[in-house]
Amino acid sequence: MALVALGAIGFGLMPLFARTAYADGLSALSLLSWRFGFAVLCLLPFLPRLLAARRDTLIAVLTGAGYMGINLFYFLALERLTVALTVLILFTYPLFTILIGWLGFREKLTWQNATAALIVLLAAILILAPTGFGDQVDPVGLGMAFVPPAAYALFVHIAAKRLSSMTIPVRLGGVFLGGLIAMVVLGLVMEGRITAPATAAGWGAAIALALLSTVFALGLLLYGAPIAGAERTAVAGASELVTALVVGAVAYNESLEPTTLAGAAMIIGAILLAARGERQEAKPNNTTLNV
Repeated sequence: MALVALGAIGFGLMPLFARTAYADGLSALSLLSWRFGFAVLCLLPFLPRLLAARRDTLIAVLTGAGYMGINLFYFLALERLTVALTVLILFTYPLFTILIGWLGFREKLTWQNATAALIVLLAAILILAPTGFGDQVDPVGLGMAFVPPAAYALFVHIAAKRLSSMTIPVRLGGVFLGGLIAMVVLGLVMEGRITAPATAAGWGAAIALALLSTVFALGLLLYGAPIAGAERTAVAGASELVTALVVGAVAYNESLEPTTLAGAAMIIGAILLAARGERQEAKPNNTTLNV
């Protein structure tokens, strides 16, 4: 649980690093290109493993390119919305995960999952209610913010059904390389270039995003989650939401409305309920972690 919580804190710091890089003049595409570029460099010692498992690496690269390309919308939304609102919308992913599993993969819809989905839906309505906004919200930003949770939900199902059999270095290396390819191609096509940070603060934000919120965070999550189990992972993973809300309040002086806090509490409760149902449904088995 400690490993998962530390990794989730790394994810929760992403808005801080992103906003710092934006202030330095970097676009979202340029920032993410540097993010995955530095992440790939960190995994170069595992290059022989990636080359030895070419088929798995290719699948991970394609998965990473698709998911990370869509995840760009999270960073675009951060340019338009408050940190708290963007992150809270991201945490509606349990609703999409349950619906995609039920409709797309014919997974059993338990009462826990159905209740959790309803709670998340009510939380989203509460968060997006007019009384939950301090200022007028950009509807384009809202649309962008809802793309990542749906994409993440689909990625979770693909990762569980295909990537889980891969070793962690192959999984990480392939996903990071796919993200790098997607960001560089999109950056060149949409903006014509990949811009380098102009100041030490910009370089620091890009490097911190790569090391703390990518390699460190995802690595700890992949190591800790199989050990902790679904329910404990959900509990510890909630530290990402808490961290992001604190970052918004402390670093950017964003007010936390009662509706925002109530919606956050409802989402955390829904995650715990869904995880408890998954644990009750799971059959006992001996799980080994491929390292």
